[in-house]
Amino acid sequence: TSLSGGGGGGGGATMSAGGGMNTGGAGPPPDLPSLLLNARIVYIGMPLLPAVTELVVAELLFLNHEQSDKDAYMYIMSSGSINEKGEAVGLDTEAYAILDTMRYIRPRMHTVAVGKCYGNAAMLLGAGEKGCRHALPHAQIMTHPPKLNRTFDSAVNVQIRANEIDVCEETYMGFMAEFTGKSVEQVNKDLNRGHYFTPKEAIEYGFVDHIIQKGSAVFEKKDYEREMLASQAGQGGGQGARR
Repeated sequence: TSLSGGGGGGGGATMSAGGGMNTGGAGPPPDLPSLLLNARIVYIGMPLLPAVTELVVAELLFLNHEQSDKDAYMYIMSSGSINEKGEAVGLDTEAYAILDTMRYIRPRMHTVAVGKCYGNAAMLLGAGEKGCRHALPHAQIMTHPPKLNRTFDSAVNVQIRANEIDVCEETYMGFMAEFTGKSVEQVNKDLNRGHYFTPKEAIEYGFVDHIIQKGSAVFEKKDYEREMLASQAGQGGGQGARR
């Protein structure tokens, strides 16, 4: 995804470092991910493949660079690292890269479950700031430990991969224990297989905080007029100093 929708001419649309979306002339409109990013929204709508991880991590780093004191919002509708057949389609490290970046950046992270959050996507849902983890009323949430697809490789290679899966499962259970406030032993007992949660059950278990109803406020309320006046005052002060 490009953060620039125009070339060197006067038309097009560009994403500025100050967070504004500048449009000019009759050039092409900015792409949808850029518009969402301008509203500080990161949307995950696919399994956690390398290309998805690359984009999400880049967007999170951009939001941290742009305005680190503003909240960021992650909407998740993903099957995680598995597909609809339950087959592993991505490495678990893709999810850990996103989670580590969420923790590295300064903005407070809001997470929202949309439609489905399975496996590692459910882990990312729980990784949001406490009190800022949301789910839509009919979202389907499923926790699932990392899994190994059936393979016909050599016994040594299969064992190496199985050992790696054990490490990833310990990491997954450790994160879920942290996000729910439960012991690792309890989480291992509860989540050692695929476990479906309704949003209400996810709240009771501890990795979701709120169900979004119509009219619920997820985004912080902004006074755009005040922000515009403050921006103009800052620009005026800079010009005065140059004089």
